[in-house]
Amino acid sequence: MVKFPKLLGNRSPIRKMNKSNATSIRLLQWNILADGLGEDGFLATEFSPIFESADGSSKRYAANDFMKMVREAKLADTASGMTSKFSKLKGEEKKLKKMKTSAEGYSDLKESVAKLKEETNKSELVKLKNKFRNSPQLEKVDREILDWSKRFDRIKQIVLQADPDVITFQEIDHVQQFLVDKDFSAKYTCMVDSSKTYKPPNYTENKGNDDLSPDKYFQHILNSRAAFAPKSYSNAYLFRSKRDGKAPDIDDDGCAIFWKKEILKPVELGFLRVPSDTEKSEAVLALTLQHLETDMTFNVITTHLPSGDEPKKELERLAVLNNPSANWTARRICFDNKDKAWKEVPYEDNPKFVGIASYVKHFVDRKQTDSSRTIFALDANSRPSFPRIKSDSSSDETNVWHTILSQTTLESIWVQNACIKENGESSDPKNPFVVSVNKMRGPSSNQPPKIGEHQLELIDHVFTNGKKSELVTHVDFNKKDFVPTAPKRYISKEGDAEIDLFPSSTMPSDHLPVVVNITM
Repeated sequence: MVKFPKLLGNRSPIRKMNKSNATSIRLLQWNILADGLGEDGFLATEFSPIFESADGSSKRYAANDFMKMVREAKLADTASGMTSKFSKLKGEEKKLKKMKTSAEGYSDLKESVAKLKEETNKSELVKLKNKFRNSPQLEKVDREILDWSKRFDRIKQIVLQADPDVITFQEIDHVQQFLVDKDFSAKYTCMVDSSKTYKPPNYTENKGNDDLSPDKYFQHILNSRAAFAPKSYSNAYLFRSKRDGKAPDIDDDGCAIFWKKEILKPVELGFLRVPSDTEKSEAVLALTLQHLETDMTFNVITTHLPSGDEPKKELERLAVLNNPSANWTARRICFDNKDKAWKEVPYEDNPKFVGIASYVKHFVDRKQTDSSRTIFALDANSRPSFPRIKSDSSSDETNVWHTILSQTTLESIWVQNACIKENGESSDPKNPFVVSVNKMRGPSSNQPPKIGEHQLELIDHVFTNGKKSELVTHVDFNKKDFVPTAPKRYISKEGDAEIDLFPSSTMPSDHLPVVVNITM
């Protein structure tokens, strides 16, 4: 276990900037696992052997044996069709919740839900959940690994030790906490206007008055002067509200960009709103930064695509990358040097955006007029080798990886650094699994169908038109202890990968951070 030293300031060497040379920017890209989403039974085996209960006579299991039991329960439920029943139950429960008791078919649907609950209670995964309901070791995972106060401290220490110039976060639901933390805020900010103070949105019983209601969302995020694109009415907000009551810092999760104040300043902040038919809103975040010494400008864009491993989920992701039939809206504020104020300004040439890919390409094309380079960092929730599929907006079969490469003309740092080939395959046949995520939910999860679902994938990406990139392979602490960064490599899903799950006591998220030096 890594013992985090007391932070004594910047231990990493300062990278010298020279006007006559290309500037190197260190980027840290990281889905930090929202506080509101973190306490859902993520599995770790470091507290082993694992006992069924606190009873001294209860059966205990070595880490490998425990993981084998989880794997076999998952396989059994999949083979018996039980996982499909869980999916059906979830769908019918949603319908029942929205239906009035007097509506036609209510009684039949209620009876169907009750029957499905009875059937799914026979699931091997449910049996496993009940078997380890009082396991001290699994409870310790919740207490020692998933607790936000401990995770925040580890996230902060890793970031400060990595010493990035720019940080792109996904699933951040504690913007205020990062901004008021003494150590973190001494170096970094996400506020383009330093005279402003960030405040989480105000939600009321009347949704029309909410800060992030659909008709107020855009103006609120622009007025906040924060490089933060929240997901309104998010599950992270809902779960934290249930747990923490009316705590003043409860916030939605979203994407944020922080930068090192001593060397960079913001000159433009923009958002591309993702079309939605519901009350929920979210946006892609774009920030243009200027280097204080070299005057070089560069663009940083970040987002978080929908999750899910089914083909229909890949179609959802493709639809936000490119969907000409949807109504896309983008707005931005720029710093007016004459008036020394931030003002809303239309995008140059009044472009028509048809998705995230076209928005990114807009910034890429600026290189022709102002020589600025672009970085696109995201949690894509899609691996490069995801099977290609026919989408409504493409005449050929494609996937997220191929769409981003082809429509933005950017290059992947994973390809630049020979981690994978451009077709998404590992460059090392002996280690076919090149990953940024290695996670699994265990018996403590409140979502039984997700227990034993092993996600071992490369879904965190950085694309750029920078001249070259160089990965930072780990973050050192005292030249003795270190924290790994993405990507990690595994031979298979079984064995080491099952024992090396995260979050863990050293890795505070279910995603590894990506740390890369990009030469502009």
